Amino acid sequence: MKINSLRNSLLRARNLRSARRSRVGHILGSRTSKTNSSSRSGSTKRTTSSTTSSTAKIKQLAMYEKVEKAADDIQGSVKKMLAIGKMTYTDDEAGKKAQENDKENLFKNIKEFVSDFNTVRDELTDIGGVANLALRKTLDSIVSTYTSDLKDIGITVLKSGEISLDEKALEKADFDKVKALFTGDGGFAEKISVKMETIEKAAADSVNTLNKLYGATSTYNRYGTSNSYLNSGYNNYNYNNYGNNSSWYF
Repeated sequence: MKINSLRNSLLRARNLRSARRSRVGHILGSRTSKTNSSSRSGSTKRTTSSTTSSTAKIKQLAMYEKVEKAADDIQGSVKKMLAIGKMTYTDDEAGKKAQENDKENLFKNIKEFVSDFNTVRDELTDIGGVANLALRKTLDSIVSTYTSDLKDIGITVLKSGEISLDEKALEKADFDKVKALFTGDGGFAEKISVKMETIEKAAADSVNTLNKLYGATSTYNRYGTSNSYLNSGYNNYNYNNYGNNSSWYF
C-alpha cells in the first residue's frame, strides 16, 4: 500500500510539472517572438543567450521527467508480469484460452519493459553526472548477471549497454525460461523493478530541486529573461552543497 501510494503521488506530481512545463515553454516562445526589432544589439544578444539557457533548462527538466515516467512504467509492467506468474489454469478450453491470453500479455509487457529500460538507461547517460552514471551502472550490473539467460529467450545485450529484443525468438523460446526471468519472485524483472523505484524517486527529487533552483514558473521581464534565476544561467549559479550530493542529478 505504501509503495502504491508513493507511486500515485509521484505520478500526480509529474502530471502537474508537465502541465507547468508546457506553459513555461509557451511563455518563452511568445516572449522571444515579441522582442522589439528596434532594441539595442546588446539587448538582442541577451535575449538570444537567455533563450538558449532557458531552452536548455526546460530540456533538462524534460529529460528527468522522462526518466521518472519510464521507471514508473517498468514497475507497472513488472507488477503485471509477476501477477501472471502466480496464475493457475484449468485444463478445459476456458483455461487454455486464459493461459494463451496471459502469454500474449506477458510478451507485450516484456516488449514495453525493454523499451522503457533503454529509455531510462539512455537518459541517465545523456544527463550525465556521478549520481546518474552510478544508477546506470547498477542497472548494467543486474543485466550482466543475466546476459546468457536473456540471450536464450531472444534478448541481446548490446555493446552500448542497451538491450535488444528479437520478438520472433522470444515467441519460440522455452516458456519456462521466459517466466523464470520475468514472472518469478526475485528474478531478473523484479530486481530491475526494485532499482527503478529508486531511480524514479531520485528523478522526481531532481526535478523538484531544479524547479526550486531555477524558478521554472517565475516571471519574465521584457527581454524574456527571468527576474530571478534565468539571468545567471546554469554555469554561473552557486550550487553550494548540491554539486556533490549523491542524490543530485547533475
